[in-house]
Amino acid sequence: MRIHEPGLTMEHAASLDEADGRLSQAVEIGEITARLRKRYPPSEISPADLAERVRVYHHRFDTARIRSYVPILVEHLARRSIDTPSFQSALHERG
Repeated sequence: MRIHEPGLTMEHAASLDEADGRLSQAVEIGEITARLRKRYPPSEISPADLAERVRVYHHRFDTARIRSYVPILVEHLARRSIDTPSFQSALHERG
């Protein structure tokens, strides 16, 4: 929560915090995707598929209280899903 600023209602402050969180997540997703694009050429996985995997895996951690390791876990899951196609299938089955 933000430090109280004059004229800033609690609802507005919460809204700003939520917007900051979405921006932070978008930056994390972009950074993870960029690192993976360097590792996996488009001939191995399409950029759209790669970006979608990162978004899906990142979304699975939306309710995580401790966010420090989310980017590492997401990148690991995405790499594993590319390197081991059966892992991707099994993960989707578990939902």
